[in-house]
Amino acid sequence: MFPTAIAGNLSFEEQRPGDGYGYLRQQSSWPQTIEYALADSPAGQAMWIYEKFYSWTDNNGSVEDALSPDLMLDNISLYWFTNTAASSAWINWENKDASFSGGKLSLPVAATVFPQEKYRASKSWAEQTYSNLIYWNEAERGGHFAAFEEPDIFVEEMRSAFRQLREP
Repeated sequence: MFPTAIAGNLSFEEQRPGDGYGYLRQQSSWPQTIEYALADSPAGQAMWIYEKFYSWTDNNGSVEDALSPDLMLDNISLYWFTNTAASSAWINWENKDASFSGGKLSLPVAATVFPQEKYRASKSWAEQTYSNLIYWNEAERGGHFAAFEEPDIFVEEMRSAFRQLREP
């Protein structure tokens, strides 16, 4: 959702995308490097995922503010038992040449921006890319794992978005 020309007066939120993306650069260049560690060490894999929970959830300095230990362990265990933490890194390799400034989209689009999401698009950028932006909201809480950490807010946002398609 980046415009073709970037204005010189970007807000703090609009400047934020360059911060904290080391994992993305690593996975989009040599994903197998982290794969070996994630597939070999349950403790290493747990800390890799836990750090993402900490960094990408809406918490007050403790990840447990957003997710219970049981929920995190369930999620981490699924990656370990299925040996899919490594393959999950490949999405960044496969999309390494992709850009947020992709083509225009005229299909109905609904968007909710969660305050602790890694990349928070501005409405003006979304309107440039999505000519049929039917719903836009900025939630009060939530992060990258919004459906996981704030399921009630996520469900209400989905309902509000689809309501726009049902009502004349």
